[in-house]
Amino acid sequence: MEVEHVSKNIGAKEIIHDLSFKLERGRTFALLGPNGAGKTTMVRLITGLLKPSKGQIRLFDMELTAKNSDILRQKIGVQNDGNLYEDLTIGQNLDLWGQLYGIESSSRKAKIKEILDFFDLDNRLNSKVGQLSKGMRQKVSIARAVFHRPELLILDEPTSGLDPQSTEELITYLNKLVEDTGISIIMCTHQLQGLEEIADDIGIIQHGHLTAFGSANEIISKEFPEKIYEIGANPKKKATEICEKFGKIYEGAQSDMFRLSITKDIHISEIVKNLVESDMEVNTVFEVKHTIKDAYFKIVGGVKND
Repeated sequence: MEVEHVSKNIGAKEIIHDLSFKLERGRTFALLGPNGAGKTTMVRLITGLLKPSKGQIRLFDMELTAKNSDILRQKIGVQNDGNLYEDLTIGQNLDLWGQLYGIESSSRKAKIKEILDFFDLDNRLNSKVGQLSKGMRQKVSIARAVFHRPELLILDEPTSGLDPQSTEELITYLNKLVEDTGISIIMCTHQLQGLEEIADDIGIIQHGHLTAFGSANEIISKEFPEKIYEIGANPKKKATEICEKFGKIYEGAQSDMFRLSITKDIHISEIVKNLVESDMEVNTVFEVKHTIKDAYFKIVGGVKND
């Protein structure tokens, strides 16, 4: 998928402004942003439900137009657990979905078995959807979205409301899905915890602008170019005086420790050597790692980071 200089106006208001990004086959792209940032509008543009005011979108090496949008949508799967049929069983939900895609009866039965085996739902074939846990429903909604073997899967808050164990399981299944089938995934989410484990690429959208794009490490490195170390050394006052020549000093996580922020091209071993040679007792040295959550809040301005 390629999004090239896409803008979208609704009435007099510009919802999306000059967005460009690319999703390679077999990769997972997480689209982040606060409510009202333009994520839903962007998904509607990608699926052809809305037409760009400017720019173009290419799907599967074809420009998305009003004429071919129905055909291209056949290659897209969309997860939304809000429209599962609760009074039907898992098997009946999948069978009905297969009918809507014109899959023959004999093929549907084989596909149902295959997809339920993949998601470890084979023993729940006859369970009604309305009786399932939140985690189970999420798996069923994703199973249904990939039932017709799409090339692109769009997920809307797939881990919302899940407990940590269910979230971990779902991430495992999604990674396996990409690895086994080569499917590409676009995931709109507010869930920042553990995002590095699933997303190859991350885009942060704010007021319709794409304010950051790249891998988690690329975005974190750009927002936090300095290295931060937590250091425990005695006596603390003298240790901080020695370390001040290498960078900025901050309070540590504990009273007997301090943090050193380094932007210079110097290795931490050189700093430790200086401390030891100054008769310091060095007890603790470890790097404080930033996460995509830290970078996200710095970019959108939700939290001020020391």
